[in-house]
Amino acid sequence: MEIQIQDLVQSIKRDGIEEARKEADTIVAAAKAQAAEIVAASKAEAQKNIDNANREIESSKALIKQAERDAVLSVKKELELMLERIMADKVSKDLSEKSLAALITAAINGDDPAKYSVEIDEAKAAVKASLAQQIEKGLEIRPVKGMSGMKLCCKDGSGFYDFSDEEIAALLRPFLGDMKI
Repeated sequence: MEIQIQDLVQSIKRDGIEEARKEADTIVAAAKAQAAEIVAASKAEAQKNIDNANREIESSKALIKQAERDAVLSVKKELELMLERIMADKVSKDLSEKSLAALITAAINGDDPAKYSVEIDEAKAAVKASLAQQIEKGLEIRPVKGMSGMKLCCKDGSGFYDFSDEEIAALLRPFLGDMKI
């Protein structure tokens, strides 16, 4: 009878151990599956974040390129306006009546400018002289109102310009708008 009890106890132990192993295997398999899901979800989230970051980078590059274009156009416009003011102010005062009349007539008639080289040279000289005076005083180009602008100046008999990083940054700032970094 003792052997039967011992066989019964061993049989119960084997069944319990086997049942515990099956349950442990089930728990391990469930944990592995859950870990795989977490890893997959993390990878998907990371890829989504990378894609968003890449879109932001491309958008920022496009915004900077547009700001550069706008700044160049703004500087060009300011230079054109400045030259128009010089032309309107100085050329009519400094050109002889004969030269001014000849150039106006040629422009109206659509004549070849090459025929008026003397008058054109006189106009160029007047514009250069006026521009040189303004540079000596410290010509400042302000493509955006309210900012310091870029400076063209004469100092100690030579010309210089201030296109420092700070000035360029100040120039681009209004064109970049509310760019988030």
